[in-house]
Amino acid sequence: MTQKSFFEYLNIAHIERIHSQLLSWIISKDCEAMNAVSKNNFINNLFSLVGERQILNVETEHNNIDILIETDCEIIIIENKIKSSQHSNQLERYQQYCDYKFKVVKPKFYYLTLIDENSNNDDWIRISYHKLFVALNQQTLIENSHSVILKEYLNYLKKLTTVVEDFKSRTKDYDMVFLDGKKKKSDKINFNYNNDFEKFIADNQLETILQKSFLNRLKLQMSEVSSHITDTRGDALIDFHIKNDIWYENRNYATIIQLQGKTIKFAFSIYGDKYGLSNKTWIEKIIPKMEYIALNNNLGYKKKCNKPTSKAYVSISKKMNINYWHMDLEELSGFIREEISNGKMLTETLINHLN
Repeated sequence: MTQKSFFEYLNIAHIERIHSQLLSWIISKDCEAMNAVSKNNFINNLFSLVGERQILNVETEHNNIDILIETDCEIIIIENKIKSSQHSNQLERYQQYCDYKFKVVKPKFYYLTLIDENSNNDDWIRISYHKLFVALNQQTLIENSHSVILKEYLNYLKKLTTVVEDFKSRTKDYDMVFLDGKKKKSDKINFNYNNDFEKFIADNQLETILQKSFLNRLKLQMSEVSSHITDTRGDALIDFHIKNDIWYENRNYATIIQLQGKTIKFAFSIYGDKYGLSNKTWIEKIIPKMEYIALNNNLGYKKKCNKPTSKAYVSISKKMNINYWHMDLEELSGFIREEISNGKMLTETLINHLN
């Protein structure tokens, strides 16, 4: 890889808002690195649009919207997700605001993502950072102080997208992505990584989002099963829902099979967005029933349950004998389907005890 870009030296290249600010500046009238024709071509290429336009206004963090571009013929809304994932119903809230704010022109919504994550909302068109790099790199720059900044940003985008593509093609070689998510940045500074790509990932704290990119491919492979990807303390995880309508003491619960690290869990948890507000006292009566399942299963789960710490979540777990990212997606999805089948049997047992 080439030497560090200016943005890497400033230690800001991994910050999502920096990319939003840069993209807004590039499109705005203030940026003199490209002329109006090049900016128009950039917009057309990035958003798959046609025609000429005049840029009237560009804003970031407008009512929490990452980027808002107003031209003489359209409104463009961008949700920028370089390292994070969407949460709650944020996209729907932005749409509701835009419906109220823009009465004449219907905005176009775009979901900018590093790992090709779906937005789970058909109104939002997915665009990738790779497409951003290609669309920007195609433009002719005007040699001045602003073009120096833009060239440095292009340098960073090239490295970023190259690393992501290499990870996708050689996931099995990237143990550090899956093992170093918990590490503090200070612990990575003087670590002797195998190559420049690993060092770039560590410097930019990309471990968790790259884990999610692999789990997202697993999610697509198993599209017949409802699933959800999130993370805890740097380790990405995926929940495969088994039964989502288990009513217990006037609250809706679910059973899930969860994959995180080398651990498989069968869990009973409050369902949906109520988890963050839940309390472990809600499921105190469930613990003995999960302990019974732990003691009486022949599916490899440990003979004790993982009791809730603060939220309405209790589980039993077992260790895998292989790192899941070393498995082919077809092999891994077959393994998970088998665990889901086991989870269905455990769910029936649990429900019988609830009744």
